Amino acid sequence: MNIISIGVNHKTAPIEIRERISLSEVQNKEFITGLIESGIAHEAMVISTCNRTELYVVPAMHEVTGEYLKEYLIAFKDAQKEVRPEHFFSRFYCGTARHIFEVASAIDSLILGEGQILGQVKNAYRIAAETQAAGILLTRLCHTAFSVAKKVKTKTKIMEGAVSVSYAAVELAQKIFSNLSMKKVLLVGAGETGELAAKHIFQKNARNIVITNRTLAKAEALSEELGTNKVLPYESYKDHLHEFDIIITAVSSKEYILTESEMHQSMLKRKLKPVIILDLGLPRNVDPDISKLQNMFLKDIDALKHIIDKNLEKRSRELPKVNAIIEEELVAFGQWINTLKVRPTIVDLQSKFIEIKEKELERYRYKVSEEELQRMEHLTDRILKKILHHPIKMLKAPIDTADTMPSRVDLVRNVFDLEEPNQSH
Repeated sequence: MNIISIGVNHKTAPIEIRERISLSEVQNKEFITGLIESGIAHEAMVISTCNRTELYVVPAMHEVTGEYLKEYLIAFKDAQKEVRPEHFFSRFYCGTARHIFEVASAIDSLILGEGQILGQVKNAYRIAAETQAAGILLTRLCHTAFSVAKKVKTKTKIMEGAVSVSYAAVELAQKIFSNLSMKKVLLVGAGETGELAAKHIFQKNARNIVITNRTLAKAEALSEELGTNKVLPYESYKDHLHEFDIIITAVSSKEYILTESEMHQSMLKRKLKPVIILDLGLPRNVDPDISKLQNMFLKDIDALKHIIDKNLEKRSRELPKVNAIIEEELVAFGQWINTLKVRPTIVDLQSKFIEIKEKELERYRYKVSEEELQRMEHLTDRILKKILHHPIKMLKAPIDTADTMPSRVDLVRNVFDLEEPNQSH
């Protein structure tokens, strides 16, 4: 009743290896279906993201080990030339449970506490469930992992604080202005960074967002996606600088797109009302001398990275709390696994006593009335229930060590002379 996990991730292999071994959803379904139908696994699931491809398997044969599964996955991807077993990690039983709990709670992520991984784990379980590759063990394992992630999110601060430049910029703007819904925002540049910043500030209730971009169509597309439908031609946006409380720049340019003299004129037009400029460009888009102007707050990537570093440091300090939650859930999961191990013995024990009861009652079937036979059966059921209560309770009780369970099961089987159980999943 082992659960094996193997895989490559950002800790074990470079990006070119992770790309080579990753599985699309179609490949994922084909792969785990093959494992089940070929009799290699009772259950199987694959988590495949840009940072990890990890296989979770309940093996159906003793020959199926971590090394076996590594070679199997490499062969499936026809990647023998590039990918080696050394690129993989291996975990077994409790190690597998701990690993998926850490993955789901985002403490195994490239960016500590990032918010996407739980959805990716849930998607992996969905695929396994849809292909009927997730049985009782993987289902329990995954649902416990989801529960761990929920507790980590609600009981710790591991996901608090911005850890991306664009999100840090928006959080900073919110700290300075508090209510962004009343502020007018200019986004200069509708590339990937600008788009993320626009979406983050929209989520913070900013609705008066105007976008300008060298390619007007791109600005219009982003504006339409946000539902703001406000754009300015790139050639003339500087004529309107004085109208904006927040200016976010994210363009590729070797020269400053906003100079000190331009912003000086703009500040005079707006009667020195405060302005935040968030320069997300690299090289910088904005003349740093602008920060010397009165009521002008300029932050570039270095300043934002300082905020990100501090946030990551705060998240790291939450790790002991996260690990305590994981330890607690590991114990509970281990106890549940143990109940599976004793279930055959409990069934055998109950069956044996029921067989004895039925044989004894049969001797009286034609010697007493039907009513008396029913009363005798009712009485024997109550006696059996009381006799079996303690041994069943003892079998289900928590254990101190992994060695305790087999000896406890052997004791009950010997005392009650039960036959050896069949070894199966």
